[in-house]
Amino acid sequence: MNKSVAHYISELLFLHDCVIVPDFGGFVGNRQSAKLNKTTGALTPPSKQILFNTNLKTNDGLLISHITNQEGIAQDIAKQNVTLFSDESNVKLNTSKVLRIEKIGLFTVGREGNIIFLQDSSTNYSLDAFGMKPTYNKSVERKTETEKQVEVTVEGIRTKSRNPQALFRAAAVIIPLVALSYLSISQQESINNVYTQMATLNPFATNETVEEVIEITAEKIVEIEVDPEILEIPSIDEVETPIITKEHTYYIIAGAFAEQKNANKMLAKLSRWNFNAEIVTGGSLLRVSYESYDNREDAVLALNKIKQENSSAWLLTK
Repeated sequence: MNKSVAHYISELLFLHDCVIVPDFGGFVGNRQSAKLNKTTGALTPPSKQILFNTNLKTNDGLLISHITNQEGIAQDIAKQNVTLFSDESNVKLNTSKVLRIEKIGLFTVGREGNIIFLQDSSTNYSLDAFGMKPTYNKSVERKTETEKQVEVTVEGIRTKSRNPQALFRAAAVIIPLVALSYLSISQQESINNVYTQMATLNPFATNETVEEVIEITAEKIVEIEVDPEILEIPSIDEVETPIITKEHTYYIIAGAFAEQKNANKMLAKLSRWNFNAEIVTGGSLLRVSYESYDNREDAVLALNKIKQENSSAWLLTK
C-alpha cells in the first residue's frame, strides 16, 4: 500500500460521522458549534469531536471499500491490510498500554482494562471550519459621556489644588496686618516700622519654621509665631505608591503521582507529544506539567485548549 490504514481512517473522518475498523473499534463523530469563552476571549471555530467505541467492531465495508478505491487493489488485499492494522494495534495496547495513531489520537488502557481515547487536537475534522483557526480577542470597555465628564472635572480639581503650607504662611502675615489696621493714627511711625519689618517676610518661602517678633511700642508688643508643626504638615498631593508585583510561574498539570516511576512515565509520554514537560516538586505528590508560563493569561489560554483533550488538567501557580 502507498499509504497507511491510519491515513485512510483520517480521510473518512472528514466525510463520515462513523468509521469502523474491523476487530478494533469504531470512531464516532460528534459535531460541535463555534464557542466563545467569555473569560479568556477565545473564539473557537466549529469542530467535530471524535469518540472511540470498542463495541463497534463489525465490518461495515466502508474502510475496506475506501482503501480499495484509493489504492486500486483488490478487496481481499485491502481487508488483509486492515486486519493486520487491527492486530498490531491490539497487541501494542495489551503490551505497552499506550497506542498513538497519527492525526487521530492517543489510546491508553485504564486500571480496569477499559480503553481511554484522547483526540488529536491538531486536526479539525469539521468541514464547516475549513481554513479557520481559534482567535483570541480582548473585551472592549466603552465609557459613557457622563463618565468622561466626571473624569475631566476630577482632573481639573486636582490641578487647581494648592499647597497648604503656602496658605499657612500667607495667613501668618495677613492676620497681623488686619490687627494693625485698628491701631491709633498716633502710632503711625511705629506702624511704618512694622510694615518695614513685615516686608522682609516672604509668605511663600520654603523655610520649615517662620518666627518673627514685631515691636509696636514700648507698651504693646505684637508677636507673630508660626507653630513649626503646622508648617511641617506633609503635602496632600496624591503620591502614587509603587506596586511591587511578585513574579509567578504557572504550570498546566497533567497528573500527580505518589511514586517517581509513574511520574517519569507521564513525563516521557508528554515529551513524545512535543510538550516541554517537567516534574514540579513540592508537597507530598510529584506533579507532571505539560508546559510552564510566566504570564497567567497565556497559561489560561493554553489550559483551555488542553482541556478539550484532557478535562482533568488544571493550573498550578508557584
